[in-house]
Amino acid sequence: MTEEQSNIAPAPPQPLAKKNGEILLWAVAGTVIIFLTIIRTLPWFPRVIPVSADDSWDLALNFFLQKGYLAGKDYIFTFGPLGFLYNKTYFPATFNLKLIFQALLTALTVLVLLLQAKKLIKRPALILLWLFSLITLYSFFSDVFFLAFPVLAVNQYFLIDQGKASSRPSFATFLLVALMAFSTLVKFTFFVANAWVLIFITIDQIFVKKTLPSLLILFGVVSLAVWLLSGQPLLDLPAYIASSLAVASGHSEAMSLSESGWQLPIGATIFATTILLLTLSILSYKRIGKAALGAVLAESGLFF
Repeated sequence: MTEEQSNIAPAPPQPLAKKNGEILLWAVAGTVIIFLTIIRTLPWFPRVIPVSADDSWDLALNFFLQKGYLAGKDYIFTFGPLGFLYNKTYFPATFNLKLIFQALLTALTVLVLLLQAKKLIKRPALILLWLFSLITLYSFFSDVFFLAFPVLAVNQYFLIDQGKASSRPSFATFLLVALMAFSTLVKFTFFVANAWVLIFITIDQIFVKKTLPSLLILFGVVSLAVWLLSGQPLLDLPAYIASSLAVASGHSEAMSLSESGWQLPIGATIFATTILLLTLSILSYKRIGKAALGAVLAESGLFF
């Protein structure tokens, strides 16, 4: 130890009462934020029967669950056995279950946002302002909501967990991967997005951190468990994947680029995606150097 190092006094320990007070403050603030977000998000004015003809598929997803139909066998669609959670259409047999799961998913997502904000934003006042701003923009369940899980997982694993002394993923990362696994049975395209992110996370765990692919294992276990708990036979899972791939590819080919009105939203999406990827690239490189390549590749697939 040099003379300069010996002259540096250690930081005084934080008083226990002050630390407990901060924990209590965060617990109360977090509870209020989660509660307000649930109030803002849940379908207090759902679409009721009869709905427009274009919403018949949404009613069918609820009907399939009520009757115990098998995905990929009794019905061929890109939505899985949990597809009834995707929208806000009222169906008497499933609506209460829909509300329970949507409230739980909302609460867990906001909890992760709160944990990430504490790591990335230093000032509590700015954190609360940021979270309340998000609440005002919180839209109802759709692709954007479920695709937030892999986006948050990229941020958590590559940007926040990299600063930990231990190579073990954080609680927030495990939670996000479990949510990703759950969402794969809502819609097949979520499985594709989640799988893309997990590829780069698994590569990092195996070849960079030299550890077991614990997150990939968790994803597989939760996905299979939810599939079985939703009343789907394990042997029917390959049929669901194969049929969903066929339907998804056919739907993409059928989308017309000549339809009017698509240019502005698609152009805005491309612009926003470019800004997000550039921002992530710069932030990742500043925080984790060359390891930023994995984070950028993992994020890029979500916008495909």
